Amino acid sequence: MNSASVRTSARFARFAALTLSGLILAAGTQPNRSLYAQGGAHITGAGISKVGRDTRKLTVQAQAPAGSASASGTVQFIHNSPAGLSRFRGTITCVSVNGGTAQISGLIEKGETATGALLDGKAYAITISTGSPQSFSLPTIGEPGAVGACSGGRGETVPVTEDGFKIG
Repeated sequence: MNSASVRTSARFARFAALTLSGLILAAGTQPNRSLYAQGGAHITGAGISKVGRDTRKLTVQAQAPAGSASASGTVQFIHNSPAGLSRFRGTITCVSVNGGTAQISGLIEKGETATGALLDGKAYAITISTGSPQSFSLPTIGEPGAVGACSGGRGETVPVTEDGFKIG
């Protein structure tokens, strides 16, 4: 064997080892099915949060078929604060349920912030906790593709002080 064939076979061996390692790692990355609708998921309700001078209302109605996070439904979010009124309405395209927590996401059909920035066509994601006490996150809003499907809302949550949500 000459030195060129030894270098080539060493490169091939490293390439094969890396490829095999990548395949093994990829095989272990199946989605956690407990996060998706088992037997179908349904979330409905309206949660109102009155904290200080801020009032927020989240209204959702969505369903997903068994074994899928793909969903259909509607969402409306309103935030009335001393800075002004922010609001949006849109479609729900993803529902992920794990115990008493639901993560929803989709596209905003019509909306604007208190400063007048338009939200039309943006993507959103929200997390809803139906435990006791109930709460919901402030929405994550961004360009479509930048907000992951069923990725959940911001880390900031507000308590539901009136009405509530039901996961079915």
